Amino acid sequence: MEMASTCSIDRVLLDLESLRNSSGISLYLLYDVREAIKHMKFLQTFLMCARKWSQSNDLYLQSDNVVKRVSLPSFLSCIEDTFHKYEEDIHSLSRDKIYVVFREIRKQIILFKQEIIQIYFALATLASNRSFQSNSCMTDDELLEFIDLILQNLADLTNDDLNWKITKSSIYAALSAQVQDLEAKLTFLKSSIPFAKMRGTADIPALLLAHFEVVALTAARLSYMCSFWDDDDENKNPGFYSRRTCSFKLLSMRAVDFHVYEIYKEVLAASNSSASLHTAVMDERILNNFNDSLIGRLWELLCCSSSFVDSMKDEMQTLYAELRFLRSILREHHAMMDEQNEKIGALLGEAGIIIFSPTLSRVIEGEVSFSGSTQVLDFCDLLANIKHFKDQISGSSTIESLPNSSHSLRAPEVSQTSSRMLSKGKMPMDHEVMVGLDDKGEQGIEPLIKHFEDQLSVSSTIQSLPNSSHSLRAPEVSQTSSRMLSKGKMPIAREIMVGLDDEAAKVIERLIWGYMGIRTGGNCSHCGNGWAWMDDLLEKLHQRLLKNRYLVVFDDVWDIEVWNELRTAFPNDKNGSRIIFTSRSSNVASQVQYGGEPHYLHPLSEEESFELLQKKVFGEEEECPQALHELGMEIVKKCWGLPFAVVVVAGILATIEHDILVWKKFAESFTSTTVSGTDQWKKFLELSYEHLPYHLKACLLSFAAFREDEKIHAKSLMRLWIAEGFVEIIEGKRSEDTAEEYLMDLIGRNLVMVSKSRSIGGVKTCYIHDLIFEFCKGEAKEKNFLQVLRGYNELSTFNEPPNLPRLSIYSSGEDFIKSRLFCPHLSSLLFFDATPGDNTFNLFNISFLFCIYKHLNVLHLEGIDLMLKELPAEVESLLCLRYLALEAECMKFIPPSIAKLSHLETFFLNSDEIVSLPDSIWNMKKLRHVCLCAGVVIGLSSNDNGIENLSTLPNLDTLSCLRLYEEGENLLRRIPNVRRLKISDCQTGNGVLNMSRLECLESLTWLGNYSSGSREHVELSFPVNLKKLSLEALGLPCSKMSLIELLPNLEVLKLRDRAMVGQRWELMEGGFPKLRVLTLDSTKVEEWIEADPDSDDYFPCLQQLKLDKISELEMMPACLGRISTLERIKVSYCTDGVKSLVREIEEAQEYNYGNGNLKIIIIED
Repeated sequence: MEMASTCSIDRVLLDLESLRNSSGISLYLLYDVREAIKHMKFLQTFLMCARKWSQSNDLYLQSDNVVKRVSLPSFLSCIEDTFHKYEEDIHSLSRDKIYVVFREIRKQIILFKQEIIQIYFALATLASNRSFQSNSCMTDDELLEFIDLILQNLADLTNDDLNWKITKSSIYAALSAQVQDLEAKLTFLKSSIPFAKMRGTADIPALLLAHFEVVALTAARLSYMCSFWDDDDENKNPGFYSRRTCSFKLLSMRAVDFHVYEIYKEVLAASNSSASLHTAVMDERILNNFNDSLIGRLWELLCCSSSFVDSMKDEMQTLYAELRFLRSILREHHAMMDEQNEKIGALLGEAGIIIFSPTLSRVIEGEVSFSGSTQVLDFCDLLANIKHFKDQISGSSTIESLPNSSHSLRAPEVSQTSSRMLSKGKMPMDHEVMVGLDDKGEQGIEPLIKHFEDQLSVSSTIQSLPNSSHSLRAPEVSQTSSRMLSKGKMPIAREIMVGLDDEAAKVIERLIWGYMGIRTGGNCSHCGNGWAWMDDLLEKLHQRLLKNRYLVVFDDVWDIEVWNELRTAFPNDKNGSRIIFTSRSSNVASQVQYGGEPHYLHPLSEEESFELLQKKVFGEEEECPQALHELGMEIVKKCWGLPFAVVVVAGILATIEHDILVWKKFAESFTSTTVSGTDQWKKFLELSYEHLPYHLKACLLSFAAFREDEKIHAKSLMRLWIAEGFVEIIEGKRSEDTAEEYLMDLIGRNLVMVSKSRSIGGVKTCYIHDLIFEFCKGEAKEKNFLQVLRGYNELSTFNEPPNLPRLSIYSSGEDFIKSRLFCPHLSSLLFFDATPGDNTFNLFNISFLFCIYKHLNVLHLEGIDLMLKELPAEVESLLCLRYLALEAECMKFIPPSIAKLSHLETFFLNSDEIVSLPDSIWNMKKLRHVCLCAGVVIGLSSNDNGIENLSTLPNLDTLSCLRLYEEGENLLRRIPNVRRLKISDCQTGNGVLNMSRLECLESLTWLGNYSSGSREHVELSFPVNLKKLSLEALGLPCSKMSLIELLPNLEVLKLRDRAMVGQRWELMEGGFPKLRVLTLDSTKVEEWIEADPDSDDYFPCLQQLKLDKISELEMMPACLGRISTLERIKVSYCTDGVKSLVREIEEAQEYNYGNGNLKIIIIED
């Protein structure tokens, strides 16, 4: 494609781009350079277009009823002369001179602004007249170049201007939607011209080309206008807004209009009679681009509400799925590509004729609701043709599943390497290796047998994870325990190892047979009536064990019920007999032990992991070559100390060549997928999974919806479970309490791990190991429980399978929008942003979500910043919604129609603005959790007459952050059962509220509005059930602190930034009876003392003291040196005097209690 000749604009632009990319450029200068580059690119687009029209007659420009005659060549010369003087090397200018140049460039561009906009309009009018005369000014290649420049301008406009302007004027939200529509039309034109030429149309008909040119000129004009739009223009010129609105009407120009549609049909229907001038790969790219345009257009149709779309929705959805199927086929490479591309091209031509028909264009534009039998027949014929194509290639090598990501050592490589290794006589190690219990074997078993040496002891060992059973297996427990118990004593008469995975009668049977000399694990045949023989079996077992010293190991116990039926059969002859359980569930372990606490097994250290790897790969005698040592350590680090993971990886390494390059390749590509892809690993985890009750299976699989290794907020997770219906509804019990029990159960089974605990108790964040994550993801997909899509490749080819309830997407926001996903039957949609860097994706229109996904229970959008001031009223269409989580940094208003979401329980909005909720919110009786980060103002209904008629939210559990003004008391009456509350008290005066009526309140964060002045006469009350209290800028006098000290259930207290004022805080005796955590942050107290220094009746339960940014404290309570429960003191950014006081407490603790374990953490400035 021949590019336009270089001119002054081009050369200045090159200088500016070079300056932008130079090192050491300041941020202020960089901003000016970027702005200049953007405007120069818009000017460059205009010049490229205007040069093609320069041979035309003079143009007549009209503005404010004044007509001006312009010669296009003269105007272009004027622009050229103007910018010629800026061609000197910008890099050589001084900083002051550079800023002057930028101001001059912008000034000159603004001077040309109005005439360029008018010229675009005149050219579009002229082109429109030419289109009816079948005459185009540009060739098809020139038009493609022009469209490319416009698309780049629109991208620059969206990325640079609209993102910040949207926060100031709602007009930009509408503008952005129009720009996206225009981009779609231009992208279609850009794809349709190469497609037509590939299909055999050597020359695009002039009439069609002229029409495309009109659309491109209209788009160029609008993009140029947008580049200069500024909010100040709207304020200075009252008619500016209306002119903007009028300009939108230009966008109603159809990509394929009525008068060119028949020509368009002929072009798309043309057969490829001659060989393609492109390569197969180029043809594939052209087909892909055209198909993408068709999918986008069809997606728009599916989002429309019209009688025609409703009547044809099934056919449209089928066509949509088939086009996405063709998209996946086009991405494969095979020997029959040429023949296949020709067939796909014919199918796409048929689809293009239908999808861009004037009838459907009118439907999209909302002009008519149309239906016609001809259109139905067209759809049916096309779908039949696509089905025929699929039947033709069905079973051939052209349809293959898309390759899954895996480690770089593919199966053929491993197979070839294995054959080579086996031919050398080297085999993978098949023997069992004990690591972590070799030299420490007796230490590992000792906690299970050391107590109550002669008494019968029943004890247990807990696997640290469900995938760590190799760290202590029942045979090793049995052998090591037997050896230790027999030292210097009567030997063990019988060692029996059985499982408790069956009914009691079968277990007893196995125990009896084991005593007779048959060692058995797992199930055995049952030759009796079970419960009918129970008494006889128990007695028989008891007699056989009586007077004998025995060791019984119950392996991998999941349920305690069978043990409870068996325990009477085991005699206690005080001869040192032992019963040991191994389990992956701490819940089980805590129920069976009465010979000591359960013994928890911990992950292997890196050294132990490497030792296990070495023995598994090289055997007992041979050591790992020194050259591979570092790579081996790198590999085992990724196994997280899990023996089974090490064993599986060792199995792979044993079959590949022991060469440093081969191992390096493996180490670089090794992920959890490498391990989780093995049958062994899956079978092992399936055992843990199958022992879960049904409700816990759903809860565990839901972790697959999150990102790998993500630390998940427990509260959000449990709210999702409730919204999904995983949590059983029990009368008289809060669903959150039941959900927490579920989570603790999964943690007890070692399937979920705690990342961070809450100061008030419980789990703050949790996660699952990446190997369990891979299992959950695979199991969720197999069970059609959840589908996880990552990246554009998966998004763009995904078709909704029947009855798929949940979809989790991990991609950039741009890919999510571009994929045009349509899954109308989903009940849950979760999106997690994967945009590179720290940037979030800005979305200006989400109405399509409300239009498509009308059956959602859960909508969670994380990382997509909705650039909207108000939540669209279309949200009311999500009538089933229970959980809504959004990010919208500039959102301020929620429409009254949100009250139609009568099932909504959780509403989370991350906005930087204070959000106003409508008074209709009081009708949403199922609301339980409302969290708005910057603050929320809730309107009061005008229909409430008197306290007895107040509208309330009786089920509201969490509210954050409520902004309180004069109506604060009234608002609090309406949320009588709230348990967690964060308020921002913006009242004038003392800002104190009576909280005592909130009897269910357990956690309160109160952000005050402190101003200087005495508050000695403040009357303050808190609910007695408070467990956690955080105060900031409340200005509470130290003399009033006794109100807080007397709270009987308070466990956590945080006082921040003038929460209390005064120089002396004297603790009352008997105060803070249950306080465990105390935080003082930026308080100005100088003397912190107790009323009676000799009394020990202070802080009886205190465990943690945190001092942050304390500068004026000179005295601390002496009782802190005598509190036996104190575990940690953390000092952050405090003065040396405060640090000295803490050291004195440390010395007193060691002197009084020998408490050398008190942790003192000091963070320096």
